[in-house]
Amino acid sequence: MKDTAICAIASPIGSSALGIIRVSGNDLTSLINRVFSRSFEDRKATLANINDENEILDQSIIIYYKSPRSYTGEDLIEIICHGNHIVMNSILNLLIKNGARSANPGEFSERAFFNNKINLAQAEAVADLISASDQKAVKAAQNSLSGKFAKEINSIAQIILSTRAEIESIINFPEDDDVPDLNIESIQTKIDKTLLLLSDIIKNSREGATLNQRKSYAFVGKPNSGKSSLINCLLRKDASIVSNQSGTTRDAIEYELNINNKIVNIVDTAGIRDTNDDVEKEGILRTLKSIAYADKVFYIVDDSKGIEDSEKKFIEKHKIKNHIILYNKIDLTGKNPHIHSSGEYVCVSARDNLGINLIKKIIEEDFSCINVSENTYLARTRQIELLYKSQKHLNESKQNMTSGNFDFSAEELRLAHVALSSILGQNSTKELLDEIFNSFCIGK
Repeated sequence: MKDTAICAIASPIGSSALGIIRVSGNDLTSLINRVFSRSFEDRKATLANINDENEILDQSIIIYYKSPRSYTGEDLIEIICHGNHIVMNSILNLLIKNGARSANPGEFSERAFFNNKINLAQAEAVADLISASDQKAVKAAQNSLSGKFAKEINSIAQIILSTRAEIESIINFPEDDDVPDLNIESIQTKIDKTLLLLSDIIKNSREGATLNQRKSYAFVGKPNSGKSSLINCLLRKDASIVSNQSGTTRDAIEYELNINNKIVNIVDTAGIRDTNDDVEKEGILRTLKSIAYADKVFYIVDDSKGIEDSEKKFIEKHKIKNHIILYNKIDLTGKNPHIHSSGEYVCVSARDNLGINLIKKIIEEDFSCINVSENTYLARTRQIELLYKSQKHLNESKQNMTSGNFDFSAEELRLAHVALSSILGQNSTKELLDEIFNSFCIGK
């Protein structure tokens, strides 16, 4: 199957001025001759007709990348056509009719990996770059994609290999069964140096891992406090149903919100109250789940009524620590929109669209406290676990070296090296690769 040409639409679903279709295969010459009105020069944009026998499907810009100088390492074609989905699908069907097949999710990047164009860490960075939720996450993903992460991993792996070679020489070529203290001290120094370097990578990777998780904000409160109205103000559209009837929202409904190129999830939840309605009870259970998973909770209170004791008890009972009270409906009480000096509550009005910028400001401040260094990587849980595993084996190697257990010390170094190599995909199983690449979008 790897010899079959693959094709996919690489641009988002929906109509647009332009759309992109990608084709990759070992030799696309025959397909080019059957589908396009002309041949192409390597890496040169060319205007050509796309022909289905005597019918012209579209006039498009074609960029042909001759193997091996392409993203996948195979012959690669990028078709920049008109972005109507009917046009794009007709081109896709034509390519399939002429020998290509629809690409699986992430298959272009998978082929790039197998053709040694990228390592596994870079492949994962491709997906992370596409889904990055703010500029800092983009920067961290670029650090990984550019190869800086892999370069540091390889550098440490080489130190481990050379250290292991020294221990092996002690094992295989002892001098009258008496190992010089100088050799042991030198090896221990190398292991200490390696542990320091690894600690830095772990620190930078852990910082990046937080960027890889999109922040979630739950809007919680009693029925008719204005949760849905505030969310509609933030989204600038009627996304959530607003009604004077209590219990309108029966589920936790999640929306994407973009604030100055920072993408977060905001969750509209069912109103908190005692009820005999089974559906509403389920909605309240989902509210509690949203609270548990949220990075921050905005608890909405009707300012004309004030916060009730039952609401304070609810916040205390469910240990909602990271929360801010939003006093809504200040249009009824005549207050001005403001953030209290303590930062514990904000006064807003959904009806008059007052103070909505203050909610956005609070969300933005959550991002401002995240510092991204030049060496922060958008690491995944899998990668961080392997870094810790390598660190564990290095520490055990050092202990065995101190005890004179040279065989065990060398074996621990081998395992430390295997863990680091696995980050780059050098010891990967088919199941792991399938899990990683299947999470990609189609066309990448």
